[in-house]
Amino acid sequence: MLETSLSRRIATVEDVTNQLADIGKLPGWEGDSANAARRRFVVTADQLIDEAAVLGAVRELAKQTREAVKHLKETLATIEQTAAANGLEIWDAGHVTIADAPNAPDAASVEALRVELQDAVHAVMRQADDIDADAAAVLNKAADGQIDDKGATDVAAASAAGASQGGLTAPAPPENGTPQQNKEYWDAMDERQRREVIEQHPEWVGNRDGIPSMARHEANVNRIDDERARLTQERDALQEKLKDAPAGSRYPNAPDPYGEEKAELARVEAKLKDLDSIDQILKDRPLDPANPDNGARLLLLDMQTGDKGMAAIAVGDPDNADHVSVTVPGVSTTVQSLDGMTREAEALQREAKFQLNEEGRPGQRVASIAWLGYEPPPEIGPEAASADRAKDGAPKLANFFEGLDVASNKPDPHITALGHSYGSYTTALALQDSGRGQPVDDAVFYGSPGINANDEPDLGLPQGRGYVMRAPDDPITLADGFGTFGPDPVTTKLEQLSVAETTTKDGVHREDSNGHSEYPRPSADGTLRTAGYNMAVIIAGLPELAVR
Repeated sequence: MLETSLSRRIATVEDVTNQLADIGKLPGWEGDSANAARRRFVVTADQLIDEAAVLGAVRELAKQTREAVKHLKETLATIEQTAAANGLEIWDAGHVTIADAPNAPDAASVEALRVELQDAVHAVMRQADDIDADAAAVLNKAADGQIDDKGATDVAAASAAGASQGGLTAPAPPENGTPQQNKEYWDAMDERQRREVIEQHPEWVGNRDGIPSMARHEANVNRIDDERARLTQERDALQEKLKDAPAGSRYPNAPDPYGEEKAELARVEAKLKDLDSIDQILKDRPLDPANPDNGARLLLLDMQTGDKGMAAIAVGDPDNADHVSVTVPGVSTTVQSLDGMTREAEALQREAKFQLNEEGRPGQRVASIAWLGYEPPPEIGPEAASADRAKDGAPKLANFFEGLDVASNKPDPHITALGHSYGSYTTALALQDSGRGQPVDDAVFYGSPGINANDEPDLGLPQGRGYVMRAPDDPITLADGFGTFGPDPVTTKLEQLSVAETTTKDGVHREDSNGHSEYPRPSADGTLRTAGYNMAVIIAGLPELAVR
């Protein structure tokens, strides 16, 4: 094996270097000729140390290449087995087609799998090309004498210095990749490369749908300090610029000459508070290695693309949950509201797990997500009466749903969308932007001004899997007098669930919901109201328990 041969060579170089050091002492021999000989020994030792650095680099390259190629072979073998088992054939150029065989499957029945496997093959090919390019680069540097021993004075240190210059680099993700392509990119890398991405390039994967939730969480946590430093620098520069600025314009009715800078300072300061809020949410809900259904995961962190910060928090492990819910909020919600949303997600998860246990399904797992991946209208007003912000957010939410589906380790996770207020319209538009398919199984719209739909087929949902709730005194009834958001949800064919006070099948007395915001909020004693209970049993896949 090449690694073994190189290790022996390094050991030999080290042995020769040590012998030269002993011989080079030349005890008893003094004078100009002795000094010249000693200098020659030093030069030879230096050359050997340089060689040790090169050997260390090539040995590390051989080691990492072996590990990466082994992983690629295993990945490709799994792809080939899946293809063969489903009547598909993989070609050298990366195409996946239906095999020319008597029992070939119907094209429509395997199209989704064919596209998935083709994405996987292309990811393996890109990874192989990246390995080849990295290996060529290291070998060329070695041949051209560009491996630096970094001032090492012995073979071991030189070999280690060389090793730091001999590794493979992790490839960047596909530009504008679909969630499926992102998943295949991640799967094609070995564990060492994945760690490199999380630690050195967290911005590559933190917000990338289709990447495993734990990797996204670690990457986003790694980004928090960098984002805080960037925003702090922006804040300080703006404060310095505004330190002598007047409170407003000197002239009546004239615009403030520093208005833009003041508005930008307010945005930056708000985002710094957002980061503090996220830090506190994660601190209050540490991950528990013994129970991955506990603790919070940061699945999204965006402090750059919008006027306001955006984030998503998962309670539990979405990748291994049987049931996953995603709550999309409405008007005036900000990152600083996420703590309350996370508490509501915890209550829904807890209730769903309890109901599953009561129904004899205690082994099923639940994850609940608070998603603020778009900018809701800041207040009730013209923007809240416009569909623009929902239209901007819906494609992001659709990708998020698809990412949960493809990143899941379950064959077909049960995904429930929960849309509140303006967020219900955003959710409905996302369900209608189904991409390769509709991964969402159930949807509950509550306090909704409209969902641009009249029945489940309009939303890509199975029949009977769309639900609406509205409190009788919810002011949302006045929100859409112009029909911007479609028909009033309570007049559609979707099933109407109760928000009234009642005692549910489990014997628990539950309060009603009033106004616009009480639906998911627990009562003072921590018990979910009827509306929250209804959400929980839908999340758990137990719609027969819902209160109509």
